[in-house]
Amino acid sequence: MEGEKRGQWKVIFSTGTQEGKARVCILVSEALKAVYTALTTGVFLTGFLLAGGFDGADIGIVTSIPLVSGILYPIAPLFLERFQKRKAILGSFRFLFHSLNIFAVTLLPFLFQGRILGGLLIFAILLGNVANVLVASGFPAWHIQFLPDEIRGRFFAASGMINSISTALASLAASVLSDMAKDSGNELFWLGCVRMAAFVLALLELAALLIPKEFPYAPSSGQGISLLAEPAKHPRFLMTMIVVFAWMAFSTMTLYAANAYLLDEVGVSYTFLSILQTCNIFVTALVMPFWLKWQMQKGWFKVFRRVFLLFSLYPVLHAFVTEQTWLWMLPVTILFYQAVLAGGNFCFGNMAYICTPKEKRTVFLSWHLMVVALGSLAGQGTAAAFLKICCNPLQLGGISVSPSQQLLLLQGGLCFLFALWYGKRLLGRLGEPERGER
Repeated sequence: MEGEKRGQWKVIFSTGTQEGKARVCILVSEALKAVYTALTTGVFLTGFLLAGGFDGADIGIVTSIPLVSGILYPIAPLFLERFQKRKAILGSFRFLFHSLNIFAVTLLPFLFQGRILGGLLIFAILLGNVANVLVASGFPAWHIQFLPDEIRGRFFAASGMINSISTALASLAASVLSDMAKDSGNELFWLGCVRMAAFVLALLELAALLIPKEFPYAPSSGQGISLLAEPAKHPRFLMTMIVVFAWMAFSTMTLYAANAYLLDEVGVSYTFLSILQTCNIFVTALVMPFWLKWQMQKGWFKVFRRVFLLFSLYPVLHAFVTEQTWLWMLPVTILFYQAVLAGGNFCFGNMAYICTPKEKRTVFLSWHLMVVALGSLAGQGTAAAFLKICCNPLQLGGISVSPSQQLLLLQGGLCFLFALWYGKRLLGRLGEPERGER
């Protein structure tokens, strides 16, 4: 049995076949993307912007800008469907995205300050992300032909484990440098160096994305508005997008607020956080076989519902991480978060394809990317608005609950309510995917 399983993995990633080589390239690109994303978002972006003079609410606004461009995703097919060969177009626009979103954003705080800096950051991030939006659905529409249903579950499981290893090791190395920079009083410079290294990795990711062979795409029968409205005729796809929207909203709601809370209010160091993030290597390797087994037994939707239920506990635990409890409470919280997030990312990876027809795939994937952006915008926008409105601590008896802690508790409550509704109203209507969808 073990030999048979090893044989299946070898077939999936065999470099002796065109399909296997393509899957290796896709896997490498996803690992590189995980690394440069970790180094240019989350705690490192929070620290970079804090060093550049931004406060928590302003950080929420700036980091929401890429999500605003997500409303343009549905028009991407009108652009991409004009081309039967898209490699040059996809590569050019993706390069522009990295140049503006990473390279330019890194340089601007060294050249400008004050309100003009905020305006230039918004312009660079918005323009870069608009370029990415126009071609983002082109890459999965191109690469999904190398990931048939029968191997997709195993591919996402392998991808999740490798991404966790790459992200954790890169974050740990960068965190040691960031703490040294913070102590030296030159934090902005060293965090800028980290972002420049991430830019190099982003270019390598782009190279890996462009290696697989590109085949002609099936021509679309619809045009204009009728083409863009095609997903509205598929109820199961639309219901799947509700789940996608909810996952993005809840998983990103406190993405930056929680990091700012740990760095500013609790006083946790970059290095300590990254040591905990490094544990993601072992946690993901430990729990991923269980998530894969549950998926093969229960199906994607039932397992994802279990993820929502478990995820609702994470922000509640995080809210109780304080200056007095962080040394033991934060490890418990992060390890639990990593175990649940492994399942969440595993299930989320297939949501773009599980109810997507093979015809007009670019259109459906563009809708999916729009929903991802809108979900993230809803989550981070809610957080930014909450922190602007609720800017004072809440006194509960003798306990002071900061706005960040209040936001975490709100996140947990909303996620739990959605999980209940998901199980009662949505799960039965979604049904189960075909057994071949692994």
